[in-house]
Amino acid sequence: MPKNLFALLLLVPLLSAAQPSVVGTWELRHVAPQDIANTTPRGVSNMKMHFTESGKMYMLAPAQVSIQDARAADYTFDGKKLKLAESGARPRIVAVSFPDDATMVVTQDDEPPRTFKKIPGFAVKLEPKSLQLVTGGSIAEAATYDEKDYSRLAPVKRIVGSWEVIAYERVPRSQVPPFGFLNDLWTITPAGVRVVRRGPQATDSVSVAISVDKISASGIALGGPAGTKIDWTYSFNEWGHLVLDSPYCRIILKLLSKDTDALQSVPVKVVLLTPQ
Repeated sequence: MPKNLFALLLLVPLLSAAQPSVVGTWELRHVAPQDIANTTPRGVSNMKMHFTESGKMYMLAPAQVSIQDARAADYTFDGKKLKLAESGARPRIVAVSFPDDATMVVTQDDEPPRTFKKIPGFAVKLEPKSLQLVTGGSIAEAATYDEKDYSRLAPVKRIVGSWEVIAYERVPRSQVPPFGFLNDLWTITPAGVRVVRRGPQATDSVSVAISVDKISASGIALGGPAGTKIDWTYSFNEWGHLVLDSPYCRIILKLLSKDTDALQSVPVKVVLLTPQ
């Protein structure tokens, strides 16, 4: 092999490494913890960012699988700075680095660093997750979830376990706390529900009656007005999350463990929120 050709072959990977690219689809996996006063009240989801070769960026919700209705922006990238120009908004410039080929870290002023991982494409349907960590919470890096399939269990047995609140929906805007809702921990047994509240820290226990599709309990213990009884209709979504519906709001919980005797350490987060 001619010496000059050999040298050229050695140079190709070096040139490639010197030209990082954002093209492709990236999932947000981690947001650096923030003081609760600086967090996003609606939480931060594991959104997808899809960059095309032609200079378009599409932002998709985790379960969204089409760019047809996705938010879009024009972008330019010089290898270190990413400029996003969304219609009707001021352009944003963020710093981008690549610890490895499958990892992208995005940093902008007054925002915590955000770490993305490359995924096969925007049509990958992702389980929605809450990522907004709160400083001063648990020292645990991440929670451990029970991913087993319990769909064959009777509902009254499937609901038993330790659960983490991961989302609130249909909440009246007047009822949303200033900094959003935190990921309270629920332990559900046939006899009662224990709620470990993350802020302010407190533990509430209440007797309940569990039927095939409903939990009946004192309203104040599970979020309803004082002096009332509240019925929560429960079901399970495609991810195996527990969905509790009431006239006041919807709460979505993720299974930590079927063990109701020991509650694991879980980092404090601001959960996902969809107000009315």
